[in-house]
Amino acid sequence: MKAELHSAEAHRLDALRRYGILDTPREADFDEVVSVASAVCGTPISVISLIDQGRQWFKAEVGLGVRETPIDSSICAHAILQPDLFIVPDTKLDPRFCDNALVVGDPHLRFYAGALLETPEGFPLGTVCVLDYKPRELDEIQKAFLRLMANQVMKLLELRRINAAEHVARIQAEELLKQNETLMREGDHRLMNSLQLVQSILALQSRSASSTHFERYVSRLWPMLRDARVARSSA
Repeated sequence: MKAELHSAEAHRLDALRRYGILDTPREADFDEVVSVASAVCGTPISVISLIDQGRQWFKAEVGLGVRETPIDSSICAHAILQPDLFIVPDTKLDPRFCDNALVVGDPHLRFYAGALLETPEGFPLGTVCVLDYKPRELDEIQKAFLRLMANQVMKLLELRRINAAEHVARIQAEELLKQNETLMREGDHRLMNSLQLVQSILALQSRSASSTHFERYVSRLWPMLRDARVARSSA
């Protein structure tokens, strides 16, 4: 049975894509989560599953050997519609999964337990889940551990989102600084050109307006300078 869409599916998908995690390479921090979850819960399969449009994509996996599967066969697509921990002790006894392609065919999944990956705003992104080829249960310590791993993954996703946002903000700030410096240089250049133009205009006006007065002033000053020179030489 295919899972229904989340009641706020468009907003949920927007929240998922804001983390920029889809289709990224494998990373040690996430690989460690599934390795430890599989070991603690004693299951051959563990996955960090993110429910995208039309597919479930695995940021990390142990025991599956694939990075995504179609949404129609996704058990996690059902899990994100449930609060907290979603456990299916025997998939063949659950009407939602008894005809699932991954249950009736390879890899013949019989057990599922998934802890919700939920944003601070309450949008479910996927799960940290463990799976087995035989029916079983988890004890209380294993359940608590699975919840803990889901919380850890959300902290990693939040850290990635914050770092990415800071990186974008830093680039934008540097670009604004460069633009301001360019504008200041252009402004200084234009101001210098304007001052030089004003200076040239004033000089032209000064020469044009006072040339006659200057000649008269020199004609009166010249005898005085000549007499002063004669007086200094005779002394």
